[in-house]
Amino acid sequence: MDFLKEKSPRHRPRYSKQAWLRQDKNADPILTRLVQRITKLTQLPSKLIQGSEWMQVVQYDQFGHYHGHLDSSPFQNPTMPCCHQNHFGKHECRVCRFITILYYLNDVEGGGETAFLIADNSTITPDELESPNTTTDEFNLSVNCHMANLVLPPKKGTAIMWYNNFIDPDSGLLGSVDRYSLHGGCDVIKGEKWVANNWLTAPTKYSKHIKSIYDGGFD
Repeated sequence: MDFLKEKSPRHRPRYSKQAWLRQDKNADPILTRLVQRITKLTQLPSKLIQGSEWMQVVQYDQFGHYHGHLDSSPFQNPTMPCCHQNHFGKHECRVCRFITILYYLNDVEGGGETAFLIADNSTITPDELESPNTTTDEFNLSVNCHMANLVLPPKKGTAIMWYNNFIDPDSGLLGSVDRYSLHGGCDVIKGEKWVANNWLTAPTKYSKHIKSIYDGGFD
């Protein structure tokens, strides 16, 4: 199977190239203004926005894709630290991305849609989709792109935003993962696709006192 993944990109869960752009006081002014716009859009505390992960820029060539996945880690151990608070990388951590903002940076000649596999689906549950007894590989968006409940074509200059987690009712902080946020990027059929991601991280009630490793300040 590793041989197939090496020789054929269509057998890989993800086929793309990516880089990160820092968003702090040393960032390009364009990125600083973007942080201000995100704060205004989400109405979240500026401290939370400033402590989120740096922007990821992604390029997909022909056949580039990212099969179905979640942006935030499921809560198997609620006390496990969030990766954006994992100072010095000392501990095992989980990804705590409350919100995803995905920007489309170019018009794609063919393909490259963003697919939400089971958005608002009342006929199938995440457990059924992930069952080893399922007869189809719904996660494979090279094959099943247009079987997804919601399919959005890439359009230059637009962005989409969604929530990956619920809010914890007791603390008002990061709660359990919304497994219906399962999504991915369909194959680029012609040309290339450029996108950027802002992941807005948030603490849980167990880690609200821990500073983000990305919080370099904007002053």
